[in-house]
Order: sequence, then C-alpha cells, then structure tokens
Amino acid sequence: SLGAAAWTFADAAESKLIAKLKSHSTRLLDLPAEMSRGSSSGDDEVFMVGPDEFKREAGVLRTPLFASDFGRYFFAPEAKWKIIFPYVSVDGDFQLLKLAHFKAEFPNAFSHLQLHAEKLKQRKQFKEWFAYSAPRNLTLHDRAQIAIPLLANSGVFSLIPKSTRGKLCPMASGGFTITLEAGCPYSPEFVLGLLNSKLLFWYLRSLSNVFRGGWITCTKQYFGELPILSLDLEKSTDRARHDRLIALVDKMLALTPKLRAATADQERATLQNAVTATDRQIDQLVYELYALTPEEIALVEGEPRT
Repeated sequence: SLGAAAWTFADAAESKLIAKLKSHSTRLLDLPAEMSRGSSSGDDEVFMVGPDEFKREAGVLRTPLFASDFGRYFFAPEAKWKIIFPYVSVDGDFQLLKLAHFKAEFPNAFSHLQLHAEKLKQRKQFKEWFAYSAPRNLTLHDRAQIAIPLLANSGVFSLIPKSTRGKLCPMASGGFTITLEAGCPYSPEFVLGLLNSKLLFWYLRSLSNVFRGGWITCTKQYFGELPILSLDLEKSTDRARHDRLIALVDKMLALTPKLRAATADQERATLQNAVTATDRQIDQLVYELYALTPEEIALVEGEPRT
C-alpha cells in the first residue's frame, strides 16, 4: 500500500525483517545524534596550502578531511595539505575572524588570501571575501566521533580520534560526521560497530540510492534512519552486550592500522586473518543483538533462498 510515508520496495521477507529491526530500535538521529555535512571553501586551490607554508601560524591552519583519509576502522588523514581556517570558537560557537585580527595575528595567511581576493570575490556565495562559501556545522564537527563518506559500497565508517579534535576541517567532498550528543547512552565504539556491520549496511542499501558497482549514498535522509538497537544499560545483561561489542570494535581499531602498515607477507597474512575473524565476530554479535533467525541472516548475507 502506498501513502504519504516513505516507500520501501522489498519482498515479503525483506519487509518483515525491516519492520523487525525498526521495532526494537531507535532511529540514529534520535539517539540523540547529529549528522553534519563538511564545509566548502568555494576555492580549494586558494585555501589549501602546503603543510609547511605558514608553520608559525598554526592557529589558522587545519587538516582538511576527505573521504580518502578514513575507512573501515581506520583514520589516517594525509599531511599533504593544510587549509586556512579563518574561524575562531567564541563561547562554544564559531565566528569568522575579524579582518583586523586576522591580518595582525596571521599576517602570512592573510597576505596569501589577499593575493587572491579578486578571485575569491567571484565565488557564488560568501560572508566576507576571506570566508568559506559554506562553513557548515563547525561546532558539531569539532565534537564529532564518527566519520561517514558520501558514497560507500560496504561499512567503511571510522572513529574520529579525540586527539584530532579542534585540528580538522571536514570537507563537503569528504562526506559527513556524526556527533553523539550528551543524552546518548551508548559509546561511539558501540554505534560504530553497528554501523559497520553487514546487517545495518544491508538496511541502508534498502533505503538509499544504489549506483553501479553497488555503491550507495550515505546522505542524512537515509543514514539518519538507521535502526540503532535499544538497550537499557542499567540492566547488567544489556550493559554486558554493549561492552562486548565495544571490546570487539576496540580490537578492530587496534588491528586495522597494523595491517595497513605491515610490509612482510607473513605478518600481513596473520593480521588479515585476525581482522577477518574479528569482523565476523562483530557481525555474528550484531545478528544476536537484533535477534535474527538463521533465515534472516541468510537473507542479509545474500545466500540463495529455497
């Protein structure tokens, strides 16, 4: 039956599973959580500079975050570029630097932008000629815990390390960040484990636009609907399940960087086996958490149905 609500085109088994997942869950955005798009400078060729160009003016430089800088359980922004970040946090909210303050405190960065002032004024939108055309969600990004690309063909989501807070500038082309608000009872690692599972990516695929090669869009209208299992962490059984998933995610967060850095074939093989096994454990635990039957697991895994 079709109505004003969102339509889901699925067969009976898929529809039943989708309804089951919704019935014992909270929508991601209702945890509460915020999902925020990255910023657009309007002219990256001007705002992006080499990491050593204005070394003494580190206070106005940040590391741009692109989709290629993170992936499934790893977060490794390249040091190839810095972006001039003409904003300052005032009472918990970001404001554009005053022109006189910018010029006095960061003269080299200011002079660099001033050289290109006429070009920057040709952009379609900006508050001041040295401002970004779309400085989105700056405060939320500084508190964000999870990075999400614009496109994905599997769970390729990452934890944002606390050590990078206040040092990054997520870019629009890089996708989104997720900020779990103070009222959210779950740890970021728990939520990340669910998001990277086969089950929730299967659910996301049922909602989102699917492109060639199995790639889908991870925009807020779809990603924000993901069903995060409802747990009562005051109950010892629910707390144990929550902490069990965290332990497995912590293991993946430790193993994945080692695998990426390994050069010897034997070491890589050993680490790959450990990653594969831990990943499988996470999927099995998520199936257990959402109480999936063997038939429902086979549906998610893409096994032929009889």
